[in-house]
Amino acid sequence: MDKLFNKTMIAIILPIALFGLSSCAVTGIDNSGDSRRIDGVMWNKQVDANTDSLLAKKAPTDQTRLVFVRSNDSYSEQTSANIAINNRFQVSLQQGNYTVVNSCIGTNQLSAHATGFKNNDLLANKKDFELAGGQTYFFYVDMAETGQSNLKQVTAESAMQLLKNKRYQSHQISRVIPNCPTPVVLKPQAIPMVIPVNIPAPVLAEKVTIDLEVLFETDKAIVRQDYYSKIVELAEFLTQYPNTVATIEGHTDSRGSDDYNQDLSQRRVNAVQEVLIENFNIPAERVNAIGYGELQPRASNDSAEGRQLNRRVIAIVEERLTTK
Repeated sequence: MDKLFNKTMIAIILPIALFGLSSCAVTGIDNSGDSRRIDGVMWNKQVDANTDSLLAKKAPTDQTRLVFVRSNDSYSEQTSANIAINNRFQVSLQQGNYTVVNSCIGTNQLSAHATGFKNNDLLANKKDFELAGGQTYFFYVDMAETGQSNLKQVTAESAMQLLKNKRYQSHQISRVIPNCPTPVVLKPQAIPMVIPVNIPAPVLAEKVTIDLEVLFETDKAIVRQDYYSKIVELAEFLTQYPNTVATIEGHTDSRGSDDYNQDLSQRRVNAVQEVLIENFNIPAERVNAIGYGELQPRASNDSAEGRQLNRRVIAIVEERLTTK
């Protein structure tokens, strides 16, 4: 497995951050440093944060708070620890960082598995923990240079030492089930009134096109799990911009009949749409799927290279039209 890990091509899942979103005029994808960029949209993956302030507010009584800390081991990004809670991906935790997640009380299955193994196994090395409401639990993520991981619970005192000089890494996309059972309240009149603060959702100023780089086997329309890391980029983007919709477009080369290519492209985009909805919890009304067959080539179909460019799946994300 170590050999497989060392030979794995770099394909890090793009994170969606909760801090510092801005736009720029350049195009393409940039994963350098703390910044992440897709075309004209840029955000920060990790930031300096006041740990005491983040942990000062007590967790809700119907939820439990989990803090994951990773040491400064200086290993490659391929050892990024994919943290999962109850088989739901949370964040790809890199060295020298920590993150905070709220979950439902009761039994929680926690796991940490290196990105570089490229198998999307969210239950790898899982451990069960019985967690109480209103409490904060700390977990240390120990990664080896070969990608082997060890997730262990530590005391609050030990965690405070581990958290020193660490940076907060925001979630790429949170999939913890939010509808935790509400605790029974015997005296509802004693509950203080809480006035919600409405924070406007970020607005996507311009349409963004994301190449999903999902490849299919011949005459097949099944998305293999090794391409889920490409689709998660789109899911994270849609989560960051909750007022947007995505149109998944499928294209083929010119081999085969028009009707065959049209049907094949539609079946393939339908498969990608289903993964977004079923595996990444994107509402169905926010994802459209259109197969164009061979009607919109971007290169000549006279060469193998051109045909490869024409076989593509892309996503176009734009603000949802609103009616007054």
